[in-house]
Amino acid sequence: MAQLLGYNDGILLVSLLYSSIDLQFEWDSFSTCHQPIHVWLLASYACVIAFRLTHLLGVQSAAEGSGDFLLDLRQKNRLPRLLAQLTWALGLPFFVLCTLLGTRWLWGVAMHTPQCVPTDIHLWFAIFWLALCYIWIFSHVALGIVAWLLERRLRRTEGELREIENDDTRSRWGEVSRLQDYRSLAGAKSAGLAPAVINGLAGVSVYSCGIEDGKEATECSICLNEFREGESNRRLSVCGHDFHQSCIDLWLLRRAECPLCKRNVSAEDTAL
Repeated sequence: MAQLLGYNDGILLVSLLYSSIDLQFEWDSFSTCHQPIHVWLLASYACVIAFRLTHLLGVQSAAEGSGDFLLDLRQKNRLPRLLAQLTWALGLPFFVLCTLLGTRWLWGVAMHTPQCVPTDIHLWFAIFWLALCYIWIFSHVALGIVAWLLERRLRRTEGELREIENDDTRSRWGEVSRLQDYRSLAGAKSAGLAPAVINGLAGVSVYSCGIEDGKEATECSICLNEFREGESNRRLSVCGHDFHQSCIDLWLLRRAECPLCKRNVSAEDTAL
């Protein structure tokens, strides 16, 4: 964890430690305030430090190359998965409530007993810290929305893969409809065809050894395996190139073009 700590962490820790000690010295003065803003300040300091330590522990314990700790809702290791769930389900809501309560208390002190604050610097620092708390909340809410959208896109992509996945696909490429994390979305689908369109394309046939339509069928240029008797192949009607059906269907889900000649494959090339 020490390798993950930076200068900003050191500055934050020293600043919060200094402010906490200062609050202890001025405790009696703050106790006369309309609301106990000194208690809120200490509680919010503890929350921020706990959040940072949780994040560092989560990053360190996450699987190598698993992506951002809080963005990845499919952590393989139990500890980072538990820490992420605690952050989103308990930590963030609690800090939001704490900050809203601190806002109310700070406003009450400013309106009713501003003289209880030892100096104007203490009051302005409390306001500044409150602003930082809201910035932290908004940034994590945005991060949570991104994580939710990525997970939603993952599930949608998995659903599309399941529509074209069959026994032949699993035997050649494994269970392609189960994606590991949001990094699997990179290039998963750019300008590809919809599964319904792919399933409706013409040219599916059972391979039979020999010459087909004057063309010698040898191997699939995607998986580089030779065609075998009884395999399900697909010939693209736009160019006449042959592939294993499971191979070309996965390709077309990502790119609507022939992998050999780059001619466009469209919904018009469907079976009648």
